[in-house]
Amino acid sequence: MDVAEEPRPEHQPPEPDEPAPDQPAQVQPAPDRPERPELDISRVERDNGPMRVLRKVTSPRGEGFEVVIQRSALEAIHAHGREDTTVEICGVLVGNLHHDRQGPYLLIDAHVPGEKATSRGTQVTFTAETWEGIQKEMEKHPDQKIVGWYHTHPGFGVFLSGMDLFIQDNFFNLPWQVAWVYDPIAETDGAFVWRAGKSEKADFLIEENAGERGHDFRKTLNPDGSLTSAELRRLRGASLRRVVRAVIVFMIFFLVAWFGLRWLTDHGYKVRWPIER
Repeated sequence: MDVAEEPRPEHQPPEPDEPAPDQPAQVQPAPDRPERPELDISRVERDNGPMRVLRKVTSPRGEGFEVVIQRSALEAIHAHGREDTTVEICGVLVGNLHHDRQGPYLLIDAHVPGEKATSRGTQVTFTAETWEGIQKEMEKHPDQKIVGWYHTHPGFGVFLSGMDLFIQDNFFNLPWQVAWVYDPIAETDGAFVWRAGKSEKADFLIEENAGERGHDFRKTLNPDGSLTSAELRRLRGASLRRVVRAVIVFMIFFLVAWFGLRWLTDHGYKVRWPIER
């Protein structure tokens, strides 16, 4: 996997030599990597982000830095990854740093698909147009950060190839930025974090919010920042569904109470009302 240059400050690192098209990603040689021990999740300070209590998560929260992804965001990334399982698909992870009593954690709650990325076989290229599109979407959400990137490995497992490491080293090199790999064939995921200057696989938590839809920033806002008509319809539909559910619950309760009362009276029980005239 390789990446085109994003408009950035001068002295960009050179691109590694591109592997042969038929060379599988898992045997790509890793380019030389500088030693950067300062890149470590242990350096993320406890108060680096607002206080936020996690909702229901899939496993107990440990001490120290943790990667947390909302269920809706994970499902949205999976849906994007399954759009084409013949090539790799990519995008960026969006979210924020927070902290709770156990320490800091990274919350991934949205994504921006890598549109106009060049995909072929076991490689995907972040082109200049891809970065431009991502930047435009992020400008609409100044309260959100790019917290990492994701890509698919359709059918060849969860790991970081040499080219993946190059991308992580040069474009997502803040201590709290992560790499996410999804294999849509095996339906497996992996999160990779910085430890002593190296990207290592780590456990992650899923925050349950299955009733919500994962955010795809392309589809929720117009260029002027207003909600799209599709997003407005979705929000109205969600509100209507909540009303319908409330009505159904009330009707069920009413029918159970009514039939229960009929059963009692049919079996000779005298119903005593609070006030009898």
